[in-house]
Amino acid sequence: MDSVTVARSMRGSLGMLAMAWLMAPSTQEKAAAAGMGEGQGAYAVGRLGVLGNCPVDNVVAAAFFWAPDHMRSMVEEGRSVFDPVEGAKVYARICQEYGAEALADFEGNERLGELLQRVVQNAAPQGVPTFVGWRDQQLPSDVGGARTFQLAQCMRELRFGRHAVAVQALGMGPLEAILSGPAGEWNAEFFGWPKPYPDVSALAANRDEIESLTDRLHGPDFECLTDDERAEVRDLSKAARSHATSRAEAANI
Repeated sequence: MDSVTVARSMRGSLGMLAMAWLMAPSTQEKAAAAGMGEGQGAYAVGRLGVLGNCPVDNVVAAAFFWAPDHMRSMVEEGRSVFDPVEGAKVYARICQEYGAEALADFEGNERLGELLQRVVQNAAPQGVPTFVGWRDQQLPSDVGGARTFQLAQCMRELRFGRHAVAVQALGMGPLEAILSGPAGEWNAEFFGWPKPYPDVSALAANRDEIESLTDRLHGPDFECLTDDERAEVRDLSKAARSHATSRAEAANI
C-alpha cells in the first residue's frame, strides 16, 4: 500500500478514534476533578497544554480552526486556574485511562502501537506544533490499550497539523474551511465563530482539494513503513476504531 492511501484512511479511523475521548463526558469530569475547571478552559490547558507556557497567540495559531478571540478567552480561563504544563500531563493521563478501557482486549494493540510509534518518532515536526507537544508526553511503559491510544492521539494531532497547512496552502482561512465542510455552520458555532457567516458556496469544489492535499502532505509520514506495514496500519486502525466504539457504548466511558 502506498503512503498517500494509508494517509487518506487515517481521517476515518484514528482521527475519529482519538476525537472520541476529547469529546467524552468522562474526560470533562476527570479534568474538573483535577481542578482544571468545568468549561472550555480545561481543553485549552489540556489538549493544548502540550504547547507549554507560551504566549497566548501561539496557542491561537496552533489551534487554527478556533475563532481567535474565543480561543484567547479559553486559554485565559484555563490558565487562571491551572498550569498548562501540568494540564497536559493530566490530559495525557485521561487519554491513557480512556484508551485502557476503549481498547481493552483488542488483539491488535501491541502491533498497532509498534507501527504507530515508528511513524510518530519519524514524522517531520515542521508545521505540526500540537503533534510535537503530544509526541513528547510520557507514554505508558506497558504495551496495551493505554499506550496505543495515546499514540493514536499523537497521530490525530499529526494529521490535524497537515490539514491546517493544506487549508492555508490553498488560500483559505479557517472559517471558510469550516463552513465549506460537512458540518458547516454547526461547526463554526462550536469553534466560537460569531455570525453572520460569509457565503462559501463558491468554495465547495475546493473542499475535496483540501482533503486531497492533506493526504499528500500526510503521506510522507508513513514512508518509514513498508508497503505491507502501511496496509497493516490501515486495517488495524479501522479495527481499533470499531472495537473502541463498541467498548465505549457498552461501558459508557
